[in-house]
Amino acid sequence: MLAVDKTQFNSKNSVEADALIIKSLGHPVRLRILTMLDRQECNVKNLWECLCMEQCVVSQHLALLKHHGIIVGRRNGSEVIYSIVNPLAQKIVDVLTKN
Repeated sequence: MLAVDKTQFNSKNSVEADALIIKSLGHPVRLRILTMLDRQECNVKNLWECLCMEQCVVSQHLALLKHHGIIVGRRNGSEVIYSIVNPLAQKIVDVLTKN
């Protein structure tokens, strides 16, 4: 029987942070947004047009993703360009888009 390295299970904050990221990705609209952002950085108008959704709905999902540190927005003139910055979220999206 292999010995278990207990130190990998002692980081409660890390596990809770990972769970929050995974929970944030659990909505179909947010997954679609991240799939688009995985391909290229986008502004909110580009996102809602491609998703065929109202701007306010997309903006609400972007706000949640930004609040949880999954994406960031950088200002480019009058628009905000979004991109994925969380490594765990990026890995999950990469795995899902390869299927």
